[in-house]
Amino acid sequence: MINSISKLLSKNNIYHKIENNKILTRRSNITIPKFNNDLAYITGVIVGDGAMVKTIRKRGGNHYVLSIFSNSKPYLDYLNQLFVQYFNYEGHIYKDKRHDVHSLLIQTASIFFYFVALGLPIGKSEEEFVPDIVKNNNKYFKEYVAGLCDTDGSIYSKKIHLKQKSKNLLSEIVEFLNENNIECSYPKVNYTNGKPYYYIRMERKIPLRLKEMPQ
Repeated sequence: MINSISKLLSKNNIYHKIENNKILTRRSNITIPKFNNDLAYITGVIVGDGAMVKTIRKRGGNHYVLSIFSNSKPYLDYLNQLFVQYFNYEGHIYKDKRHDVHSLLIQTASIFFYFVALGLPIGKSEEEFVPDIVKNNNKYFKEYVAGLCDTDGSIYSKKIHLKQKSKNLLSEIVEFLNENNIECSYPKVNYTNGKPYYYIRMERKIPLRLKEMPQ
């Protein structure tokens, strides 16, 4: 993983060096962790209610910002502690004054490209796919789905409802869940402001975190 991140940093002309399991740039010293259940969960969170944005800096170069949005600051505090635990990096949490929404900002290229190396897209994408590293491990897959459901899902009548733009992503999830004895409906479509969105309903056998936290 660390070599894949290094190649992406070099491709984007970002000075860095590798020391053991760390990537050092001029502005950061980031631990590169082995993929695990918590990181699979965070990956699902980013796909569900996150954004990975590359913008041009006025002084040259680019900003690489990973953002996660939530109306629960305690939940973002929890996620932030996971970034501290695994990457040795603490993000910043801001409140949108116009809306009751908070955002967790991770502003370092090494972490940004960690998730790019996993297969997450930069910017907006109408189609999403489950990363290969997640597909190949049942525990990772369940944690990934939990991250998606905690951010883009809801609970009605003891079922978890998950809504997404990408039918392909939901189809992959349905296939996995049904193969692992978690009953899940096939994607159906509805329209929001004239745009198609797909949704599925699954048994509540996913290891949710936000929706199980005290409110």
